[in-house]
Amino acid sequence: MVGSPLLVPRDDGRSLAVDDDGDPRGAPVLYLHGTPDSRLSRHPSPVPGVRLLAVDRPGIGRSTSHPGRTLGSVADDLVAVLDARDVERAAVLAWSAGAPFGVALAARHPERVTTVGLVAPLVPITAYADAAVRTAAGPGRALFAEMAGEMAPDDVAAEVAPYLLPDPATPELVAEQMTAEADAARPREVAGLPGHLEAATIEAVALGRDGLHQEVATQAAVPDVDLAAAAGHRVVVWSGAVDEVSPPAFGRWWADLLGGDHVVVPDAGHALALPRWTEILRTITTP
Repeated sequence: MVGSPLLVPRDDGRSLAVDDDGDPRGAPVLYLHGTPDSRLSRHPSPVPGVRLLAVDRPGIGRSTSHPGRTLGSVADDLVAVLDARDVERAAVLAWSAGAPFGVALAARHPERVTTVGLVAPLVPITAYADAAVRTAAGPGRALFAEMAGEMAPDDVAAEVAPYLLPDPATPELVAEQMTAEADAARPREVAGLPGHLEAATIEAVALGRDGLHQEVATQAAVPDVDLAAAAGHRVVVWSGAVDEVSPPAFGRWWADLLGGDHVVVPDAGHALALPRWTEILRTITTP
């Protein structure tokens, strides 16, 4: 899984990194990582009958930087990946900060998506108008929303992005930061995968740190896609009951917006996808 990814060229000279793993004849699933991490943050074990396409967003991992990117432009990039890999339609599995991108793909290119699966999803900046979202957000997310309401997205990113990863991003420093920020469920959820999320996070800055700035700026910007337009798809949202990054109120917001099912997993945290990987993939690939 840690080998060199495939590079999908774009017309503007950029390239997108994708790992095309698993059963080549299996049900295709497009995996979208969180922030700060990369295509490698997925569970390393393939699921029988599933073909997984894990993509680095622009500026992350091995994908070329794209200053000024938006939810809509990344959705178009993801379609280019599907085209390059000869995939007509795929389920989407989006973790954490990947959620708005996955929903944007389904909204902008509905014919290319079968099911949308959101795991521990972050919400777009516009969701903070909802009282339940504001109340549930921790101090860090609440401050981020406040900054986004007062500053330009690039200015927010200039303030926030440097704190997402230590510089240099060594295994020791990244592990220390992740431990300090972990919820109570994290040790159980990463058991058996020592160093996995740390390595996936370090991969995020393989080509530099511009992508982290772009990730934050996109999160701080008002979406350029009508996310509610994805409501015609089958949608399943999973939230961890003890997740302090993406609390269940965030998942409920998405489920209400899209008319989807919301599963709150007791005693689960932000990394809930790892121990439930096969279950989640089976759910979104089974009609």
